Amino acid sequence: QQPQQPQQQKQQQQQQQQQQQPQDADQPQEGDNVVDYTQLPRDVDARFEALDPESAPRPTIMSPGEVWTKRSQRGLLAQPSEASWREAEQKRAKDEAFDLLDALTKCGALPVEHASLHVVVAATHCFDKTVTETVIQNNANPIEKVERSTLIMASAVHRVPPSALIKDSQQPRVKAASPALFLADGGAAASTIDLLS
Repeated sequence: QQPQQPQQQKQQQQQQQQQQQPQDADQPQEGDNVVDYTQLPRDVDARFEALDPESAPRPTIMSPGEVWTKRSQRGLLAQPSEASWREAEQKRAKDEAFDLLDALTKCGALPVEHASLHVVVAATHCFDKTVTETVIQNNANPIEKVERSTLIMASAVHRVPPSALIKDSQQPRVKAASPALFLADGGAAASTIDLLS
């Protein structure tokens, strides 16, 4: 009976581990790099408030058209074809894609590794005056302002400080035009940025 007791203990341990595995699989592990992209607009807005004194960018709502054009090729040597899809065809194709994804992942039980996710973040940079008036009357370079906005958005998407996105040779120029971007590396704005990430 003594040799059976260690076997029973091993079986009980294995059963406990198997019961715990499905629960642990749903929760991100410490080594996982989980990013909630639904929070990206909030992060971008907070970074603009912290790093852009003018707060010129405004949210942009992107609405796809009602009719989509699908370009496809039935085979490698076949002629390309083009079709217009209305709402019913779009819904059918989306449902087919999600059904295929469910089948391939066994309804989400298997992870999708080596996949790419495309996130579109849009903002409209608003000027109080026209570009010509900004240059002539304000003696300001509008490209530097748009460049600052682009760097702030890119830093939110890539989760790095804005200065990490600039070539070393361009850093003095950008620092002269937008010094607040460089405060995020170690100054007062760093705590705000860290809270967002």
